[in-house]
Amino acid sequence: MKSDISGFPEFMPNEQIAFNKVVDSIKKHFELYGFVPMDTHSVERISTLIAKGNDAEIYGLFRLSNESKKDLGLRFDLTVPLARYVSSYSGELIFPYKRYQIAPVWRGERPQYGRYRQFYQCDIDVIGNESLSVEYDAEIVFLITEILQFLNIPAFHTEINNRKILSGFMKTIVAENKVAETLKLIDKIEKITSAEFDEEAIKLGIPQENLKKLKNFIDARKRRGNVEILMWLNSLDINEEYKEGVTELNNVFQALKKLGFEDSLIRVSPKLCRGLNYYTGTIFETVFNDINDVGSIAGGGRYDNLVEMLSDKKFPGVGATIGISRIVPKLIEKGILKADLFTSATVLVTTQNRDFIVSYMRIANKLRGMGIKTETYLQDKSLGVQLSYASRKRFKFVIIANEMELLEGTAIIKNLVTKEQKTIRTEYIANDVAEWISHDSSQYNR
Repeated sequence: MKSDISGFPEFMPNEQIAFNKVVDSIKKHFELYGFVPMDTHSVERISTLIAKGNDAEIYGLFRLSNESKKDLGLRFDLTVPLARYVSSYSGELIFPYKRYQIAPVWRGERPQYGRYRQFYQCDIDVIGNESLSVEYDAEIVFLITEILQFLNIPAFHTEINNRKILSGFMKTIVAENKVAETLKLIDKIEKITSAEFDEEAIKLGIPQENLKKLKNFIDARKRRGNVEILMWLNSLDINEEYKEGVTELNNVFQALKKLGFEDSLIRVSPKLCRGLNYYTGTIFETVFNDINDVGSIAGGGRYDNLVEMLSDKKFPGVGATIGISRIVPKLIEKGILKADLFTSATVLVTTQNRDFIVSYMRIANKLRGMGIKTETYLQDKSLGVQLSYASRKRFKFVIIANEMELLEGTAIIKNLVTKEQKTIRTEYIANDVAEWISHDSSQYNR
């Protein structure tokens, strides 16, 4: 990727083709599970954005000639716009509403590898009307894992927790009006030193005795596997909110196991918090096992109150996002995702005699009529230059025909990989080329 403005990356053509291939694969998986596409406008009212996000990361939108009027901002994620959308059109939607959206978002963050100011989010959500089965939480986690495995992502695992577990426990550690701040502190525990964590915890009013309990709780994963940690969580009698969270976590975990989810792919983690404040139940985050410079590659959770600021009705939901702007560059870097194509077409029709330029264009149109992606070279260049162009852009086939061949109704098709070629009738050229391509369908369907 390249960028002449920090944090706003741009793909080169070969990278964009690889990126689009990943997006197409993800869309197919989403639709296999019944999710429907949606789109929302890129801007929202600032009051809507600030209610669910951090004003330090929101970009305002205003005309240069009117800097004083700042009532609109660019979306920082796709979930807040979803909440506004559901609230606006709830009378027309069919619930449970299963949607996916793949679109750019903007955040005023410090650019670093895997984190940009403009990037694509790849979201799925299930929204219920008044209620939503917790089994949807399991379905979301399962689908995200299935997609990452299909993309041949390097070894990864998903950490899973329930926000009610942390919230319920925190209310025994710190004053209720400090719970939200304490959860934010826990969310950044991997990014600060132990001393810094202790210092900030003391500032929040957590006494030393309770701080020790807190650290023992969030470190519990280090000493136990999934089954043991769930048994331990179940054994603690804290409060009703905590118990509800443990029950939901158990249900999600058991559903995943019954679906055949491998134990190595999931880790029950009591310290998992996720920073966004709209999560209310299941939360999860997917990370590489051995790659540490990327951060999370997917994540999400349950939110029961996201729409409450916009509607009197309750629309509980669960969703996830896949960090495709992080994943694709890493897959290309690792050689897992090939980015060696500089064209979306399979065939290049060369032009040797410009007096017959329309004939070449008609040949290309015949191929397109069969669904064959075809480019016509229309520049006044030698055949050698055209073949070099075809080779550099990684076309698989070229069509070559001089004046005599066109008058005789023939052309040559050449495979640039195998160097094989044959003469075919232009009258049947589309069928003949399609037959050739069918022998290499993986290339044709790229």
